[in-house]
Amino acid sequence: SKRHSTAEDLFPDTLPRVTIATSPKPGTRPDEALNALLTGPQNQAEYDGQGWRLAAYVQQLEDRGWRFITRDIVRPGCRRPIAEYRIDRSDPGTAAALAARGFQ
Repeated sequence: SKRHSTAEDLFPDTLPRVTIATSPKPGTRPDEALNALLTGPQNQAEYDGQGWRLAAYVQQLEDRGWRFITRDIVRPGCRRPIAEYRIDRSDPGTAAALAARGFQ
């Protein structure tokens, strides 16, 4: 028989339950931001969404369980570094939500 080498396989009842991130209501600014983030990293200077408060929309998504990797970037015309966000596909709740939406 095949042997398993991970704690996940040996003791599944001891692992924390994964809470799947929930999607925002369609047509809202957080939904628009999530759809943009699904295409790749986003920052305020290049964000094409209708609103200009990308950080606020990301926070609303985080409140719904989505996780992001944030890094500061320097953009011409910006006085200081700005945040760039990308979806954290390694987060179990985010990965489960992506899989439910058909993303790998």
